[in-house]
Amino acid sequence: MLTVTESRSIALLPNRAVSPELPSKKDIRLEAGDYVVRLALSEGERAAAYRLRFLVFNLEMNEGLESAYADGYDKDHFDDVCDHMIVQERSTGAIVGTYRMQMGDVAGKYFGYYGEQEFCFKPYEAMRGQIVELGRACIHREHRSSEVLHLLWRGIARYALVNGGRYMMGCCSLTSQDAEMGHAVYESLRGCMVEPALLTVATAPFRLPAAKVEMTEVRAPKLLRAYLTIGAKICSEPAIDRDFKTIDFLTLLDLQTLHPRVAKRFLEGC
Repeated sequence: MLTVTESRSIALLPNRAVSPELPSKKDIRLEAGDYVVRLALSEGERAAAYRLRFLVFNLEMNEGLESAYADGYDKDHFDDVCDHMIVQERSTGAIVGTYRMQMGDVAGKYFGYYGEQEFCFKPYEAMRGQIVELGRACIHREHRSSEVLHLLWRGIARYALVNGGRYMMGCCSLTSQDAEMGHAVYESLRGCMVEPALLTVATAPFRLPAAKVEMTEVRAPKLLRAYLTIGAKICSEPAIDRDFKTIDFLTLLDLQTLHPRVAKRFLEGC
């Protein structure tokens, strides 16, 4: 694994207005300690998020798109139509955490869901208007804490509520291309599946090859375990993303069925 050698945070690039064709922004701002979570509202802030993603995915985790090495930014065509939640360190102004988000109506108007490339989304068509698709989640290694992660989640919960969202969906990644490991992790999560009507399958190009599972000691990715802890469910067998160099698990979280303790933590004040 490569080591991130740049400074501990990502400074903002020059502030320029976001194109008017992009989704309208809501007034979302929550604070915790020296951090504030809000939507990226300028091209400079979005570019800082792309740079952070490159540092985390490509340099630290040794995954991510090969094309990102050309300019040091993790970016694809979905980024232009998605919203980007960012955590900013108030004392420095640096962007230290981010999530990419897309409402179902935006997916219908532009490129579809990102996860739709890897998984069949037909079981979720009736839910489209209430789906918030999440992706590209990362936090700078020197700010990686439950405080920052939970602040991001609170920001996302607020975003969902003001946009009429109920369901959080997205791909959660295992940094591996090992089919046996992917199947082993999946087998360990059999008790965390969605109800039968919401089960789906990986699309043919992304289907994880069959493999004999002999591994006995495997753990789901840390972020996926965190999702499951707050009530998320697994929707399918995993898919393999050869471009990003990950094995992906499609997850679904219903905000209306959160445990009261979880709802109080993430929805109170939203």
